[in-house]
Amino acid sequence: MGGVSIYPPGPETPARLHALGVAEVKFNIEAATPRTLRKMCPGLSWEGIRESLSASVALFGRGRVYSNVIVGLGETDDDLERVMEDLAAIGVIPVLRPLTPPAAALADRPRPPAAERLLALFEIQGGSFTGPGSTPPAGR
Repeated sequence: MGGVSIYPPGPETPARLHALGVAEVKFNIEAATPRTLRKMCPGLSWEGIRESLSASVALFGRGRVYSNVIVGLGETDDDLERVMEDLAAIGVIPVLRPLTPPAAALADRPRPPAAERLLALFEIQGGSFTGPGSTPPAGR
């Protein structure tokens, strides 16, 4: 079986997916900081998602667990660098996703990140796979 992306995960989800033969998983942490996640995704637990990611790495292996991080929610580049490094250190592949709201929603909302910012962040993201214990994406 291939991979799945489930949102939001329950504490038993990684083991259930592994028992079903899933090869890789994606549980999205969504934001670069717990504060931003609480603001943008009320009801989701930063700690719960992190626990599911850690449990998934133990089951599926380093480089077979992914997590989207949305860029453009008001975080700093330092926040993004920190979360990318933290995820990579536990064996999770951080996937940067730029905020892309519909045009009608832009009035009082965050704007999509500039291309230059994204390119700089992708350079940082690539560097997060060079530290001790980090693992680049499997077969990618």
